[in-house]
Amino acid sequence: MKKVIFVLSMFATCFSSEVIAQKNVSFGPLVGVNFSKLTGNQPYSDWKTGSTAGIFINYSGESRFGVNGQVLYSRMGGESPNGASKGHLDYLQIPIMGTYYLNGRGNKFRPKVMLGPYIGFLLKAVNENDVSINPEGATRPFKGVDGGAAMGAGFNYAIGRMVWLNADVRYNLGLTQVMNTVSDVHNRSWGINVGLSFPLGEYSPSTGTLR
Repeated sequence: MKKVIFVLSMFATCFSSEVIAQKNVSFGPLVGVNFSKLTGNQPYSDWKTGSTAGIFINYSGESRFGVNGQVLYSRMGGESPNGASKGHLDYLQIPIMGTYYLNGRGNKFRPKVMLGPYIGFLLKAVNENDVSINPEGATRPFKGVDGGAAMGAGFNYAIGRMVWLNADVRYNLGLTQVMNTVSDVHNRSWGINVGLSFPLGEYSPSTGTLR
């Protein structure tokens, strides 16, 4: 976990310095759907559907590289193989991803690939009846922090002079154990996300827009 926090801190420091220096920044809301499960020998090893919502901030440099940071509410967990029960793990997730655009600034349609670490803070763990599956006690079943790698691909599309549609398909690979009572249990999830970005700071003088 210390390694995950260290990597996140390094990304955040680089992101902040670039933002201050360039100010080619946009931000906006994001919503999505995810399909998640837990690995290992535990009850929720099959895929289930959840939701994602939050805000994001983009930095796009003069080159094809950029950085994307997000703060998300994400409902993860899994379903029992026979479909009899579901476990919902609600996280506050913070992914920070390096972004590479497949074409240059000034294009209306910009495909992209993304990769970076994330950290998640468990808000609550309940079953389908909203009953806690992480009760208070000497040893709570689920850990309070999750960390891993986020990777994906998508595009930014200009729908107005100052507004961009952001869309991506993402895979989250949990690298830390999420349970105290069972070993080798990790989060896995696929997500489809859509957002709108609006300018923050200065425009690029070459295009008059932000990405």
